[in-house]
Amino acid sequence: MERVLTGREGRLDIILRELFPDLSREKIKDIIESGKVSVDGKIITKPSFKVKTDSVIKVEEIDIHKDMLQPYDISVNIVYEDESIIVVDKPAGLVVHPAPSVKTPTLVNALIGKTNLALVNSVRPGVVHRLDKDTSGLMVLAKTFQSYNNLVKQIQDGKVIKEYIAVVHGKLKSGTIRAPIGRSPSDRTKMKVLPAGRMAVTHYEVIEIIGEYSILRVRIETGRTHQIRVHLAYIGHPIVGDTIYGIEEKEKLIYRQALHSSRLSFLHPITQERLEFSSPLPKDIEDLIEKLRRLSWIDL
Repeated sequence: MERVLTGREGRLDIILRELFPDLSREKIKDIIESGKVSVDGKIITKPSFKVKTDSVIKVEEIDIHKDMLQPYDISVNIVYEDESIIVVDKPAGLVVHPAPSVKTPTLVNALIGKTNLALVNSVRPGVVHRLDKDTSGLMVLAKTFQSYNNLVKQIQDGKVIKEYIAVVHGKLKSGTIRAPIGRSPSDRTKMKVLPAGRMAVTHYEVIEIIGEYSILRVRIETGRTHQIRVHLAYIGHPIVGDTIYGIEEKEKLIYRQALHSSRLSFLHPITQERLEFSSPLPKDIEDLIEKLRRLSWIDL
């Protein structure tokens, strides 16, 4: 079995680091120098070899991650599927893809037993964008290299519309947050608004104010890690239930962050027809909103 990659340009070893992010630079170098990589049918043993955009890279199957990519019989709500893409409605609590630190089956493990995913990465086949473990809602994954490259480009060009519903602490007015996000220097597991970070843009619209809480419709122009959670916490309105970026809550209102990917729209990578999908609020967020309404009446 081989892994195949197209549509990338640059040094061979750097491209393979993207394909196999969990492998060290030395391991990537060993794989190339041992003759396990070919470009356009020719075996390449020089890590610095320059790959052209239209080149086809083939890598012999590497078994280091074979246990991570075992299929698991997990029920997944498939919203749409054709020969190029698959759109799913991810439940809260399900990690998107395997990683050394993840001990439970993931969305990718569930899907590889049901369909084909583009092998663009050793442990993240088909993954174009991600949702946090405890964020629910819509995601699109690629089934071919062509669709993967097209969707990634659409995200870069702002053609993919991603909207979320969030329940946050405090009352606020609709607005936009423009603030760079980077990895926290004091805790590498967290993200933070930092001057040296990558610019991120989050638009939010207030749907309803309930007592000391607000329900927001959120649209992101960029897709930084934990972006919505970090941005809303930065302006003093963290998401209810967020144990990482939130505030200490006297009463546990929900057992995960109240954030749901409710709308996803993009151009079909082959037909270029605009597709649009929506997902209703899951029961736990609906229950949260109803509970907040009851509490607000009690406080009157």
